[in-house]
Amino acid sequence: MDNWDTWDDMEPYQTHTGNTFSSSTTSTEFDQYYISYPLSHIAKTIHETGNKIIMPASALNQLASLSVSYPVLFRIENTAAGHHSHCGVVEFTADEGFVFMPTWMMNNLHLQEGELVNIKNTSLPKGEYIKIQPHATKFTTLSDHKSLLEKAFRDYVCLTTGDTIVINHGGDKYMIDIVETKPSPAILLFETDCVVDFAQPLDYKEPEKQTTKDDEDPTKKKDCKLFPGVGRRLGGRVMKKIKMTESNTVVDEKLEKKLEFKPFSGVARRVDGQPLAAAVADDHSNIHVDASMSEEGFNAFTGKSYRLL
Repeated sequence: MDNWDTWDDMEPYQTHTGNTFSSSTTSTEFDQYYISYPLSHIAKTIHETGNKIIMPASALNQLASLSVSYPVLFRIENTAAGHHSHCGVVEFTADEGFVFMPTWMMNNLHLQEGELVNIKNTSLPKGEYIKIQPHATKFTTLSDHKSLLEKAFRDYVCLTTGDTIVINHGGDKYMIDIVETKPSPAILLFETDCVVDFAQPLDYKEPEKQTTKDDEDPTKKKDCKLFPGVGRRLGGRVMKKIKMTESNTVVDEKLEKKLEFKPFSGVARRVDGQPLAAAVADDHSNIHVDASMSEEGFNAFTGKSYRLL
């Protein structure tokens, strides 16, 4: 879009293009186009905090003739880009046809220096609820961030959902997104108490869980050896070493075979110390008694008797 140096420069543009930039005024409506510049253009950066603009004296005269409510609020829009916001007015000292606003407002509206902006008077309901989202977690770690926010809101006559405002503190600039406002997308902050809610900062990251030595799995340690040391029998003799692997414990095959359980195996002895005929167990644990013993048969209470002495 072309830049305009004076209000009169707009007339040829209106004539040749057929676009209408002149005011359309009724008894209660203020509707004007102005050439926009940041406050730094006139060295009034003192008003950078907040959302109040500087308008020409003719705007004051026109507003005085209308039946408008106070404080006077405006809907300000970059019609070319389709972005809008809301604001108040701090002075009527701008040159005719010009308007000056905070830099953050020009950024929100996607305005370049010298581009046209439409300004209309409006009314907004009193705010009840605001949800904000800081860009930096550092803002929420400030010890006085709530009082700092409350103080900053005093410079804002209204707030609009979707705006990104700037709070200056300690030489730092903190960007704050207006995520939600109630009871409407734009609210009045004049003489009202609002509930303020915080969304997680844009740069917030979930803290990583820090594991301690006690939490580590001992089996995953590089030099971990399960059941180290020497095993001993009940009698005190040292047992054969058992080979350990990562997945399981493997017992020496010879030792395993040696330790295999066989029922009713070994040598049986009678009470008088004489050996009995051996009984052999097969794979199915069936017992086969010696044939000679089977023929002899079992006779109860037979044999020699002995006294204890």
